[in-house]
Amino acid sequence: MHIVKISDGLGNQMFQYAFAKRMQLIYHKKVCLDTRYINNEDLIQRGQTSVYLDNNDRREYGLDHFKITLPVADNESCKRWRYCDEAKWLEKDRLMKQNRILPAYFRGYYFNLSYYDDIKKVLMREFMLKTPIKLPNELRYIMKNRNTVSVHIRKGDFVKLSQDISQRSYYPNAIYLMNEKVNNPVFLVFSDDIDWVKQNMEIAGDKLYISEMKFSDYEELTIMKHCSHNIIANSTFSYWAAYLNPNANKLVICPKNWKSDIIPLDWIKLNR
Repeated sequence: MHIVKISDGLGNQMFQYAFAKRMQLIYHKKVCLDTRYINNEDLIQRGQTSVYLDNNDRREYGLDHFKITLPVADNESCKRWRYCDEAKWLEKDRLMKQNRILPAYFRGYYFNLSYYDDIKKVLMREFMLKTPIKLPNELRYIMKNRNTVSVHIRKGDFVKLSQDISQRSYYPNAIYLMNEKVNNPVFLVFSDDIDWVKQNMEIAGDKLYISEMKFSDYEELTIMKHCSHNIIANSTFSYWAAYLNPNANKLVICPKNWKSDIIPLDWIKLNR
């Protein structure tokens, strides 16, 4: 049996799950998830997880809202195996090319297309929500009848870097390009601070501020995924929405020089 550590926000949890699922399919062995490093109240009540982090630092366990198939490991199983850090075991694709590997506990982020791209159809099924989203009528109509473009803006990243996002070229250029290439688009805007975005960013064209509607993070990711096209942030969260977008004719715009190992060749890369 192999165990993969699940940690951080939903986007990173999805990378870790994709790696775990890929490993299960390669080795045909049991692969379990260690959720002790995130806030999983149901598992805490069943004694299957323990508190390792301060409550202010803990992230929610988002994967259980999807139709995932890998089980959660119990505490004793998590303590039993030796640690295998990503840098050691994934160097030059070592793990994915080996015919066999001893049971181990894996911790890392696995930011590389080669670790999951060939199981994309499997991931598209498993990252579907268990419970359908209840959309407001206006949003439901727009998504059915208009060319929608998701725009994900993380103000927090720029505050930490003391950058003024409104003065950066990435979003104005990305929105201009979508207006040029897409017929009568409507921009669906997602952000960790939607009020700030409304006050500080000009989005040319029809727009709807989705993050005002108080969806959960996994619901927002799913709404992004079902937009016609995507403008992503330097964020694994909006990355997964764009990657899983089933539209064969989608346009995806992403920041240039950000995690190049995970970016498909047909995505449009713009300077930040």
